[in-house]
Amino acid sequence: MHPHSKKILFLNPAKNDSFAVDRIHMGFTLMGQILSEAGHQVKVLDYAFLRGLNLPIEIPSVKEVINKFKPDVIGVSVFTYLYDESNSLIDEISELSDAPIVLGGPHITLFPEDFNSDTRVSYLVRGEAEGVILDLVENAGKKNTPVIVQGSVPSGDDIPAVNLDIAYGGNYLKNYQIQLSRGCPYSCNFCNVELIAGGRKVRARNLDSCIEQITEAKRKYPDLQTVFITDDCPNFDRERFKNFLVKFAERKTGCNLHIDNVRADLVDEEMLQLYIKAGGLNICLGTESGHPDVFKQVNKGESLDEVLAAISLVKKYNLTLGLCFVIGLPDDNFKKHMHSIALAKIVKPDYVFWNMCTPWPGTPVYKWFKQHGTVGDVRGFSTLVDPEFNFTLPRAWSDDFDREDRVRAWLIANLETYAFPVNSIRRFFSNAVKLTHLANKYKIYKAVITYLVCFVPHYFKKAIKKRIKYVFGLQKGSI
Repeated sequence: MHPHSKKILFLNPAKNDSFAVDRIHMGFTLMGQILSEAGHQVKVLDYAFLRGLNLPIEIPSVKEVINKFKPDVIGVSVFTYLYDESNSLIDEISELSDAPIVLGGPHITLFPEDFNSDTRVSYLVRGEAEGVILDLVENAGKKNTPVIVQGSVPSGDDIPAVNLDIAYGGNYLKNYQIQLSRGCPYSCNFCNVELIAGGRKVRARNLDSCIEQITEAKRKYPDLQTVFITDDCPNFDRERFKNFLVKFAERKTGCNLHIDNVRADLVDEEMLQLYIKAGGLNICLGTESGHPDVFKQVNKGESLDEVLAAISLVKKYNLTLGLCFVIGLPDDNFKKHMHSIALAKIVKPDYVFWNMCTPWPGTPVYKWFKQHGTVGDVRGFSTLVDPEFNFTLPRAWSDDFDREDRVRAWLIANLETYAFPVNSIRRFFSNAVKLTHLANKYKIYKAVITYLVCFVPHYFKKAIKKRIKYVFGLQKGSI
């Protein structure tokens, strides 16, 4: 044990919604690895993940953990959509412990003013924390006002492996997250990755090291089923990504692959064939908008035709297809949004995300709304409607696409493409009353009626299709 070993507790709150989270906070497991290697004791409690387990296990409260573990330093990662929950958590920690509180996460980088004079907090870390966390913890002390710590930008080789041993509930984990790289070289007008990741330079990790980390995780946690690639742009270098797929397939870990997002213009048949051989399950594409003019303004550096071509390839190989749309981008309106819904209906993805546009400070979209619309307070705002049909009103709007029309567009898109992740027929019927209320309030009778009439057959058709894929492993075009 380190002669000056400290106890560090990392806490992540759960959102007050009905979304299930199937992964542990990755940043905490990365920083925890650095601290553990230096001889410190680390515990991670991700309440969002623990809530989603749905297992007969006792989840300790914050009070129980602090009283038993007696941490010397407590870290909280603040996401903007968890702003209220994070504040409540900080209040609770302050009443239970005199340990210095360290805040990090995207919100601290994007909204540096929010906690600058917060007497509950001792340190604010802006940017990526791997390069500064060890020195901060080893020299941490209680402060009257927060000390601002500017994170460094680690190279790909300096990004450690995740440590699941320190995470409460880690032994129940089915999904393993890994980054093959960080950063994205592209310039989508709504994206804040440049601000969060310290620029557009892509930091590629050593692929052999990544494969070894996956293999070791599977050895220690044999129940792991799926490896999630969580890069900002995993196929930024197409040949490099293909090389990873070959290496992963050769290792025969017994795990499937899942990719959070893939760039459409860098998808080709060879990549999909290798992906299938490696146990690939899905391809999720950033479609953003089905209207050519709105899509062009996103400045993705690819065309809508290239997105459609990638969609066709994914469907050809019978992979699970996911699409991500953004509602209310610059120059979007209710009528143009119908093009996105029409596209989704034609393509029939296996799952679809309808994100409400959020103008993040420092992005071109933020500047556009400042000039052409209204930007409200985005703290606590979730860009998705949850499975219980709960949502908060959009925090940005324009004269051509006002707040009420944005909600109507949001609900119609989710209803007409069956995007709500309803996991049981029971939940569907329990939400029928709420849907009736929404139909009256937002005059979306047609969308609600269509959903109520067609959901049950759609649900069973999708379940049967999923079962067939699972049992028989059907993959069109595989070799």
